[in-house]
Amino acid sequence: MIQSNFIKVFGIMAYHSFFDNNKCNCLHFTPNPTTDITLRKFGFKMNPFSNGFELFSNNNSSLSDLLDYITKTMQQDYFEFDITSGNPNFMLFTALPINWLGEINYSSRDPKNEIRTDSILLNPTLETKLISPFFGHVKIYFDDLKKTQNNAESLLFHINFTARATQWQYYFINKNEVQLTNPLIMEKGSVQFDGPKKVTLQTGEQALLFTSGNTNILLSEKPKYKFDLVNQNTPNDSSQINSRGKVILKGLPVPDVSRIGIVGNSQTSQVTSPMYIYL
Repeated sequence: MIQSNFIKVFGIMAYHSFFDNNKCNCLHFTPNPTTDITLRKFGFKMNPFSNGFELFSNNNSSLSDLLDYITKTMQQDYFEFDITSGNPNFMLFTALPINWLGEINYSSRDPKNEIRTDSILLNPTLETKLISPFFGHVKIYFDDLKKTQNNAESLLFHINFTARATQWQYYFINKNEVQLTNPLIMEKGSVQFDGPKKVTLQTGEQALLFTSGNTNILLSEKPKYKFDLVNQNTPNDSSQINSRGKVILKGLPVPDVSRIGIVGNSQTSQVTSPMYIYL
């Protein structure tokens, strides 16, 4: 019988507020060529999860001795993993500079990392690159792993992302001449919309525009807001003064994260989520 001596070395988990369960399941971690050789040669095993992975070692010696030996024989004192994204819209629904192109790099040596009770939050460093095959990279240095070799728990590294907040824009194109004497977008919460404003679209069509103004609303995988288009009662309509009015369209659509716009200049640019609705 072959005896297994696998022990957990560390784990990396990615989280994102865009997703309903906060687990970022669209990033993939792959050892770079040098690290891949090391993992295979010295009996390491990666156990993948939907939002990260754990690394295990199968060796009779202590982890510290093994890492020292790898440093001497391989001239390598860290594990490096390439990060790729399986979602083409990741950069759009994530709170990153909208016009930025490059890679996001992480290092266990970064002094800006946040040490928590049960994990270490890795600090992102944005490196500008016009063309890159990777979303980013993460380096875990052996010295940082050896610091915890006597602890009961192995190191757990977290990577966190925040959903992008945008100005929501509703363009209503009234093809069927629906009566809109006093239109209003209503929601049970605190979000208020400015408008309507008459605008002309690039197609030449006339539309009524409502926007969330200076209030940016977080994008999310599943809808968290429910807006209705209402033809609001006028003050003179005393017969229905306690009613909010007639609902023209119940449950307005939420933004398509693949479609965004930018208003303003490079200094004060605002990201928008335009939505076009035909009545």
